[in-house]
Amino acid sequence: MLALRCHTLEVVITRALTLLLHDERFSGWTPKDKVERQHFSTEYMRFYKEAGFEPLLYSYHQEAESKLIYRLGKTGIVKIFPVKFRFPPFLRFGNDHNPEQIAREMLVDQPELVHFHHYYLFSFPYIAAFVKRRLRKPLIAQLHGYDNRSLRKWMYLPCLLALRNADRILYSYEPEKEMFKKLGVAEKAVKLPVPGIDPEIFKPKRRKRRNRLLYVGRIPTPETAHGEKSPFLLIQILKKLLRLSNDFYLDIVGDGPGLARGRSLAKDLGIADRVVFHGYVPHNQLPEYYRSSALTFSPIQVYDVDGWFDGAIQESLACGTPVAALKMSPKTPLQGTYGFLLSNNAEKAAADIHRLLRTPEDTEQIAVEGSRFVRENCSRSRVMSELNEVLESVMCN
Repeated sequence: MLALRCHTLEVVITRALTLLLHDERFSGWTPKDKVERQHFSTEYMRFYKEAGFEPLLYSYHQEAESKLIYRLGKTGIVKIFPVKFRFPPFLRFGNDHNPEQIAREMLVDQPELVHFHHYYLFSFPYIAAFVKRRLRKPLIAQLHGYDNRSLRKWMYLPCLLALRNADRILYSYEPEKEMFKKLGVAEKAVKLPVPGIDPEIFKPKRRKRRNRLLYVGRIPTPETAHGEKSPFLLIQILKKLLRLSNDFYLDIVGDGPGLARGRSLAKDLGIADRVVFHGYVPHNQLPEYYRSSALTFSPIQVYDVDGWFDGAIQESLACGTPVAALKMSPKTPLQGTYGFLLSNNAEKAAADIHRLLRTPEDTEQIAVEGSRFVRENCSRSRVMSELNEVLESVMCN
């Protein structure tokens, strides 16, 4: 148990419940993968364990027919529930629901604190209301993804309004701050890097420079929801890049339901010998891939590469390897704070990459600065320290 000193009172805390209420259609992970593979949700269980809580995690899986229970070593318990229905229809992520079973389980487990991962899930509004009105417990809501399009923002309006029920809001994507102001919840918001890195594992070392480009992440199907990272555009960029210089390769580290489609696309474009699919790689082995690459791609549209957001960006920078993401607007400059922002047009992106890699001293200097920032501000210990401050403020109030 954890005892927090709140002025002259001692608050004894036992159980913390973290919620990740989406299934794995987009990733192809099995229920066992959700427990055994590196993921921010289980990492947060470890954070809570180190803070003195007894952590629980609830999640969904599309293949579960009844509740599945796993023990995450000595850390805590993971409960995976079946999906009863999906709303809104036709979406491929975030519309999974089983409200009755989740509510019953929370009443049985009686957590002292609830941490809801990713408030852009359509279950967040009623879960937030249940936690505050029925359980009457503190609620932390955290951002783990985003959608920049205005139309989708309107779809998520109930989720955004439900942030008023949260005691604290954790975010890492800077543009969210303006929305918090409009909602009147800015005083609850705390900027926290997601997911954070272990600087003892992800650290720069001397490496042989090669013309190898890198993607690390899941491989969804091409039809997946907007905003999900995917290597398909990168394969098309490589095709254009090879017309400018014929000595580039693309390493794709990760698996998922789109793996076969990725291989098929590389073959159809005639570059199958230039794209290497490595499959799933354990988290502690990723640094070798980062260090042997000239540039890491994180193909998500962002306003800037500022080091606060996205695991692959943080890990690559921590290893001293330059990174590139996708720009939100054609007017956005190529160079961001700690990385580069490429066009969504494959031909334009290929030209920019070719130019960047012909002047490696410029890309390397930005990577050095980014590495310093990430290692100082996005380390696991820094995240843990910031989270502890949030927990003390929430539990003591």
